[in-house]
Amino acid sequence: MSIAKVSSILANRIRVIRNSKGWTQQRLAQEINVHPTYISRIESCNKLPTLYIITRIAEVLDVEAYELLLEDEKLDTSDYKKKKIINILRESSPSNINIYFPLISALHKERKKNKKHK
Repeated sequence: MSIAKVSSILANRIRVIRNSKGWTQQRLAQEINVHPTYISRIESCNKLPTLYIITRIAEVLDVEAYELLLEDEKLDTSDYKKKKIINILRESSPSNINIYFPLISALHKERKKNKKHK
């Protein structure tokens, strides 16, 4: 994969996640302690940030750094989503597991019931 492609994927992912949080480029820049034009240059593919900056951006946007480099098609796969759910559960406290378990069980049971009726 070319550097231009990596830069494009990174720019798009940062923009999409930042916008989904309702953050401006200014806000993201403040969170990682850089100038807003730096974020603008990253998002317009005019600057490829260092690994440190990519890690900081991922941290403040609450995603894994590697997720900033994944193409949209890969993010939409069931395999990726399954791994993401497993990681969420793995990182969850026992009290959160107690909250998630009945929800997941109920959804799974309802899905199985709907499959039988089709």
